[in-house]
Amino acid sequence: MTQVICVKVLEWPSQSTDLNPIENLWAELKKHVRARRPTNLTQLHQLCQEEWAKIHPTYCGKLVEGYPKRLTQVKQFKGNAVKY
Repeated sequence: MTQVICVKVLEWPSQSTDLNPIENLWAELKKHVRARRPTNLTQLHQLCQEEWAKIHPTYCGKLVEGYPKRLTQVKQFKGNAVKY
């Protein structure tokens, strides 16, 4: 049995940092990894994996849900950087 799931997909330019939720995700990951102060590449790799595993899916969902608000802000600021 095939199940059909309707999901609204929004398209946006991947080059725009204000409109690309992954940029916020990377910033969050970097913040947590830096706080743990890795001392070598092996430890950096391990800490990145550990911190990545801690990111809750709802955080990612909130980043995507905030897209319409960001789009409006980018329009208001005529493409200049916005505060988020």
